[in-house]
Amino acid sequence: MSLADRAAQMLAQPSAVEKQYKPRVEFDGVRGFIIEPPRRVDTPAPDHVDLLNKHGFDPTAVRIVENKSKHSRWQQHPEGPWLQSDRFEIEAIPTHSAKLEGLLDEIAEWKPREPVGVTGTNVFVFQASDLQLGKMDGDGVDGTIAAYLASVERAVALFSAWRDTHKLGIIHLVFAGDCIEGNVSQKGRNMWRTRLTITEQTRVFRRLLMTTIEWFAALADEIHVSVVNGNHDEAQRFQTTRPDDGWATEVAIQVDDALHMNPKAFDHIEITVPPLDQGYFTKRIGDTVFTIAHGHQWSRGKVMAWLAGQSLDHLPAAATNFVLHGHEHEFGIRSSKTRTAICSQTFDGGSNWYTEKTGAQSRRGGLAYITSGHLLVNLTEV
Repeated sequence: MSLADRAAQMLAQPSAVEKQYKPRVEFDGVRGFIIEPPRRVDTPAPDHVDLLNKHGFDPTAVRIVENKSKHSRWQQHPEGPWLQSDRFEIEAIPTHSAKLEGLLDEIAEWKPREPVGVTGTNVFVFQASDLQLGKMDGDGVDGTIAAYLASVERAVALFSAWRDTHKLGIIHLVFAGDCIEGNVSQKGRNMWRTRLTITEQTRVFRRLLMTTIEWFAALADEIHVSVVNGNHDEAQRFQTTRPDDGWATEVAIQVDDALHMNPKAFDHIEITVPPLDQGYFTKRIGDTVFTIAHGHQWSRGKVMAWLAGQSLDHLPAAATNFVLHGHEHEFGIRSSKTRTAICSQTFDGGSNWYTEKTGAQSRRGGLAYITSGHLLVNLTEV
């Protein structure tokens, strides 16, 4: 080893290897950020549209969230210019923006209906729950909407195929709660994983509810729509409020108000939500008595015990033939001689947390079937 090498060795030190600053862009399809190189404070800030175009984003599909963006300023030495670095938070622009005014216009355009003329006391049921609209897991909101509409389409086809054989003059459309993701579940910890705001979530559900009604409207002379709130649908939890105080039922009430704007087209459709200060309800339709609940009123698998408790003091659910619910995110059925409880599976894109923990995934879809008194006919996943 030369003297020069030895001297260099003596002077060597474990200096930090610093990572040089580089502009950075990250985007997962829902949220992300753009970090721009430092600039002098006295230079113009980048235009948001130009910035998005520069990094390959479509400004009509992605936006900068200014109130979440961060800006840092510093001087490299006392006499030097002030510099600024910018971190712009970005997010996908929700694509579903139907407004109530559009709903009213659409309803007003419907022409008076022609009676179908099929009579009978058997009931065709389409049961859906746990859409949790706004949830980003799996294929997100777009996937949930696509899966739901495909399910409704299959249910319409089944009704048309079964109508004459089973004398189906009555349709019952059931929405058994957790229609939106909301922002109260798990003390709000899921808000980061929620793509849509509350108003956007309710807007999408309103459009889906109305679309479902439109697709079935001309198929029968008597149509019932039952909607209850789930735990995700609750309006708020910082105060103890009423069980009926939720977004799903509020959407149903809005649609009911709108349908009354055109009674000649929709007077055969009856929308029902729970009574004041109650989260479920019991109703006779045709020759069947239904109780509609979300399922968070009892522990998992304990629906028949809950029903037994309802019967103890002769509450309305004591007379029920069918309890229709969701909440458990998987299809399930329990029955006795004259009573049946049917749990519909989920429509959301799954739960990454549950899959990470257990490896399990829920099967997506709704249910279609016929009731005749306490009898269940043609139960089909759609």
